[in-house]
Amino acid sequence: MNDPVLPLAAFWPGQFPGILVGLPLVVVASVVFAATHHEQPAAILRATLQWIGWLGGILGAVLGAVIVLGWMV
Repeated sequence: MNDPVLPLAAFWPGQFPGILVGLPLVVVASVVFAATHHEQPAAILRATLQWIGWLGGILGAVLGAVIVLGWMV
């Protein structure tokens, strides 16, 4: 699995099975956060997309740091 010829995405599910569970959780958490602050469907949708951006960005940055640190070890 350390073969640099294989594309990284080909073995991501084996390396990070939590991604497959984490993405729906980010979406659900975003909807819940947005729905607790807004009542109109359009406002909930707009806030949901903003929360997905924030949570996805933060968690994506952490995942990127973990991947880079894993390669350095």
